[in-house]
Amino acid sequence: MQRSLTPRTTSARYRHLLLKASFMLLAGAAGFSFAANATDTSKQALIQKVTIDSMRNTVFTPDSPLLDNMLAPAKTANPNVPADTWTAVRTETAAAMTEVLFGPDSSITAAMEQSLSQLSVQELQHLDALLTDPVLIKFQHTMASPDTQRAMMQGMASSAEKMQAAMNDVLKRHGLKVPSP
Repeated sequence: MQRSLTPRTTSARYRHLLLKASFMLLAGAAGFSFAANATDTSKQALIQKVTIDSMRNTVFTPDSPLLDNMLAPAKTANPNVPADTWTAVRTETAAAMTEVLFGPDSSITAAMEQSLSQLSVQELQHLDALLTDPVLIKFQHTMASPDTQRAMMQGMASSAEKMQAAMNDVLKRHGLKVPSP
């Protein structure tokens, strides 16, 4: 014997309304799911855009003083290499280092995207507007210039001894041993 979900005394009209309401609930749930997926997709696209915009000027350039320091041992090991070869090596090394550090599969990019996923769509839109502001972009370009990089490296190097002395003072205040250099 087949059983109905609705009692036999229920009118055909009531069953029709029940069926219609069930259909509308299912359609609404499907529509909500579609909208949520669309929002997730658009948020993910916005996260990727903000990631790219935030790291647009975070690159190793072939004229970077930091790259000079990194390539110095290779130059010493290869003293008779022509200048045009070193120019090509600098360009390719800068691109390779940038890709490793900031490419789509890098841990820095993954950490950035994870952090950005905690922001709302409105916050991401606001952040992207800030990151694409022409004044900020100009500032980032000036900070990435070789002269500024050189000055920053010199500043960090000259601060290293002061930072070590400050840390040693804190250790001593707490009665701890200061490690030997």
